[in-house]
Amino acid sequence: MEWLHNTQTGNSKWWSWWVGLVVICICYLLIGSIPAVIGAMMGLIVIDGSGSVLGGSANPVQFVLLMFSPVMLFVGVWFAQRLVHRRTLRELTTATTFRWPLVWQSGAMWLGLSIVCTVVESLLYPGRYVWSFDWGQWLLIAPLLLLLIPIQASGEELAFRGYLLQAMARLWAQPVFLIVLSGVAFMLPHLGNPEMGKALGGEIPMALNYFLMGVGTAWLSIRDNGIERAIGIHVMNNLYAGILVGYEGSVLGTPTIVQATVIDAWYGVIVICISFAVLIFLPSQRVNVVDEKPLP
Repeated sequence: MEWLHNTQTGNSKWWSWWVGLVVICICYLLIGSIPAVIGAMMGLIVIDGSGSVLGGSANPVQFVLLMFSPVMLFVGVWFAQRLVHRRTLRELTTATTFRWPLVWQSGAMWLGLSIVCTVVESLLYPGRYVWSFDWGQWLLIAPLLLLLIPIQASGEELAFRGYLLQAMARLWAQPVFLIVLSGVAFMLPHLGNPEMGKALGGEIPMALNYFLMGVGTAWLSIRDNGIERAIGIHVMNNLYAGILVGYEGSVLGTPTIVQATVIDAWYGVIVICISFAVLIFLPSQRVNVVDEKPLP
């Protein structure tokens, strides 16, 4: 797990991790929320009685304002890594050089598996998916999704599978501990998503969806000695939900080509388990730092 031990250089004193977390939280929660707050005050973002954003993210201006916070998570991780720990961002991602082919491969496979599982679900439950394509709205949002979702999803992977796991590995580098921790850490902030209260099956299987995503991506990252596959999966998962197949009451709420009338949480659990089983049984692309040129 050489990638997890890329903390040997720079500043790795115990207090630096706490300072780094504070920097990340300030960027993500404080600075990142400023545009949304200003937008709400100006009427650009409308909140309904339940505290949810009215109309989701169908409006391009509203979408950009809401996406500023997750984009600032990426920036916060970069600040913590560079300014606090004095290490490169690449050292959060891999043991040697960043492996782009793993990003494309895992993203393409996740897309294919998602399409197959959606088709199977539509055959098992006729009428669950409806055509919702609106050229006007879709063409306004799709380019913004293609631009911002990769930053948002990569930021979450850098935070959860990179920064958090490297910090915890300094305490105990036991793989099972790190994988379970990743699942719990990824699940907790997603418990506030609107899907939690609207999913068919209830909150427990919906929470299990988020937990299993964290477990699966951590498992692949530890096995492959880097988070490239996790980034590819996360980016494609969010693009698929934001551009191709959406759900009523989802956290994104963007106009999609097809929309599901319900969020079947238990079916989602099955899909995630099958998808990660396929990816985990692929040949490992692990690299070893003794065989590669080390990071500068």
